[in-house]
Amino acid sequence: MQTKFEKVIVVTNGIIGDYSLIYKRLTRDYKFDINAGTLIIAADGGAKNCLNMRLAPDIVIGDMDSITIKVIESITSGKKPIKFINSIPEKDESDTQLAVAYAVGLGAKRILIVGAAGDRIDHTLANLFLLASPSAENKDIRILTENSEIFVTRKSCGIAGTAGKMVSLFSLSPYTNFIKTSGLKYKLKNEKLLFSPVRGLSNSFIGSKATIEISEGTLLIIKEL
Repeated sequence: MQTKFEKVIVVTNGIIGDYSLIYKRLTRDYKFDINAGTLIIAADGGAKNCLNMRLAPDIVIGDMDSITIKVIESITSGKKPIKFINSIPEKDESDTQLAVAYAVGLGAKRILIVGAAGDRIDHTLANLFLLASPSAENKDIRILTENSEIFVTRKSCGIAGTAGKMVSLFSLSPYTNFIKTSGLKYKLKNEKLLFSPVRGLSNSFIGSKATIEISEGTLLIIKEL
């Protein structure tokens, strides 16, 4: 039987500009204890990002087309046992999707994905849309970058923030119906945000918390940190 983990960090093969900052965000701001109770999954070449953050992955998953022999030797040279889960190259799922699905299968309650953005816009979009996948519903799955936290909601929610920091709202469904918002500079009340054209870009917090009440729709939220 697989061990259950409440918290999982998924490290992908995107660009991380400041490894120490991401490490601090994970351990200090989000309280993920990397030494106990947190599973670390590298999605294929994300193992290199693990090395650069001095994170030892528990699992490496993917078709292994972007991880080098040198990286494999480095991550396996320590005392920590590492499980490799190989997939075939001709697959429908991305390596990140496989990693998140594996974490969900373990019963993870919170999943943070780092390294999810980069110079491949198709991969970046795939990772963003992954947050809206049916398997992610009712799970706390977020993408973390140096300057933002990204997540999806299908129901009303509160968002912790900082006055003056930006928050952008995107409808991933044809529209999202807003009952009302509070705590944001530009308020929405009894109106819809459409998938396109975008109208929820660059709103901002007026205090330490905002509340979003919606009656239907799927909302992608990008919060500035």
